[in-house]
Amino acid sequence: RPSEFTAMYMADALPGGHVIMLGPGNEDAAKDALAGFPGGLHVGGGIRPENAMEYIEAGASHVIVTSFVFSGGAVQWDRLRDLVAAVGKDRLVCDVAGPGGGRGAARGSGAPPPVP
Repeated sequence: RPSEFTAMYMADALPGGHVIMLGPGNEDAAKDALAGFPGGLHVGGGIRPENAMEYIEAGASHVIVTSFVFSGGAVQWDRLRDLVAAVGKDRLVCDVAGPGGGRGAARGSGAPPPVP
């Protein structure tokens, strides 16, 4: 069970790990993983304003968004505002694809840095 694995993160005091749902059908496993370390893990993959709070309530400390907020190299500000309204800027991690495919994060700011 995923919760048994993530409980090891809690036992070792390692907060901030990521639970990423790759493709459909992973929602129950993600929620089980979050239950293993309530308030200690971030969750991403398919996060939308309509379901973001569901994952916070399931135990995520933060939700991670990428493609929902960033499209064609531009920030979709209306979508970002909807997510901030859903969970608050302090529980939101915007994963920004950097130049050359590198990745960085703008965390809890409510607004990521400009995307080139």
